[in-house]
Amino acid sequence: MNRYPSWLWTIGSSTLMLAIGCVSSNHLAASILHRRGYANDLPKIASTATSTKSLALAKPLVRGASRTEEKPFYKKIVNYQPTTAEFPNPERGFYGNIDLMGGRDFSENRTKGQTIVSAVIRLDEYRNRPLPPAFLSQLDRQLQLVRTAGIKVIPRFTYNFPNSAAEMSQAPDPNLNLTIEHIDRLKPILRKNADTIAVLQAGFIGAWGEWHSSRSGLDRPQPKAKILAALLTAMPPNRMVQLRYPNDIKNNYPQALTISSAFRGSSQARVGFHNDCFLANQSDAGTYLPDLAGLKSYISKTAPFVAVGGETCQATPTEHRSDCPTAVAELARFQWSYLNANFYKPDLDRWRQEGCYDDISKKLGYRFQLIRSNFSPQVQRDRQLSGSFTIQNVGYASPFNPRNLELILRHQQTGKVYRIPILKPLSKTHDPRFWLPQVGEVSVDIQAKVPQSAPPGSYELLLNLPDPMPKLASRPEYSIRLANQETWEAKTGFNSLQRTIQLAK
Repeated sequence: MNRYPSWLWTIGSSTLMLAIGCVSSNHLAASILHRRGYANDLPKIASTATSTKSLALAKPLVRGASRTEEKPFYKKIVNYQPTTAEFPNPERGFYGNIDLMGGRDFSENRTKGQTIVSAVIRLDEYRNRPLPPAFLSQLDRQLQLVRTAGIKVIPRFTYNFPNSAAEMSQAPDPNLNLTIEHIDRLKPILRKNADTIAVLQAGFIGAWGEWHSSRSGLDRPQPKAKILAALLTAMPPNRMVQLRYPNDIKNNYPQALTISSAFRGSSQARVGFHNDCFLANQSDAGTYLPDLAGLKSYISKTAPFVAVGGETCQATPTEHRSDCPTAVAELARFQWSYLNANFYKPDLDRWRQEGCYDDISKKLGYRFQLIRSNFSPQVQRDRQLSGSFTIQNVGYASPFNPRNLELILRHQQTGKVYRIPILKPLSKTHDPRFWLPQVGEVSVDIQAKVPQSAPPGSYELLLNLPDPMPKLASRPEYSIRLANQETWEAKTGFNSLQRTIQLAK
């Protein structure tokens, strides 16, 4: 004999309500769903009726109750497939080199898939005089060309560029006062165009601006400290300055940077590291001297929270460490974001021959993969949208500059976009700078108000990680692409969550 209970059950907080009974239970559930406007949920009965693990006893159905009161919402899980494709992303990867002051169009670098470029800016003719207004105006115009090209630059100012060991040993540079004056004159231009600068290499001191071999004695501790302070002041608080040698970083900040201090705007939190003789020998051509083990340990602790990059070089052929296993291990340990695409060529060729070049190219900097998302498919206009997504960083590093994070609702009929900010600065889950490779999967929970201006209807749900700088925020080439199949929209810079939600009347 068939019998039907008077109780309805809710599966996973869903709109799918199943009457629990005997053989005819599913027929009753289907009937209920038809009568109450849930016919589209019928296919889900087959996949859910056999499991009672997530069943929760619901209140008895009250006759005459409104549909809004009767209708609970379920959260639908969507799983995402990773991609092995190689693609550009902002402020990371192999970089090119440009003549910043002489170039007219830098779009070729973007065409090559380069989102960052290095620029050595020569100040040789100003070793004994102030920077003229014409130079500053030209620098301003050239940085605007960088913005137009859709890339960012890693600038370094230097008073020389030696071509031999003899030239390097006594590299000409100005006295300390004039150097500080030059930095002060550059400050308005650097701040105005900070959105075009990925990170500033300290420069100014000694050979190639690498903080050694200064004829004027700028490579002593006191001048170094004053020049670093001037550079940090010249750049806005949301931009970093990189030093060439870990020992200089440690002399200024004896204790390694920690996660509790990271990205909080202190001087230490804004000092990164560039290694321009990566893998040359055990000390990387003196990079980690005088304390090889100690300084490597110091940098490995600091690296997760600052900009790290540079280039390989050939200093000691018999002690070279450019084999793939060593290169990959050190790039991961020191969390590199960028590498010179052109130098040192034999090292790059070796990586191609040994088979790790492509993997390095994909993993420099961050590489975010969506794992899954879980959202209510229906929401009232005056209620919060609730859900979550899980993401993992399979790159070497996290973004070192601020990055926005927003949920996008796009009306399926009109195409109108509604943005819901979900960034929580300095949150370990809601700030992409803390999505570190070593953390593993990160779950980002969302409880957000749907804008009141959004009309009822069906909406696509997307994720956007745009550049927060006003001139770049709406440009898709400055948004982060996730490493998943069928999610990226090149035209908008959005990442589809492959799902829709229904905004009720």
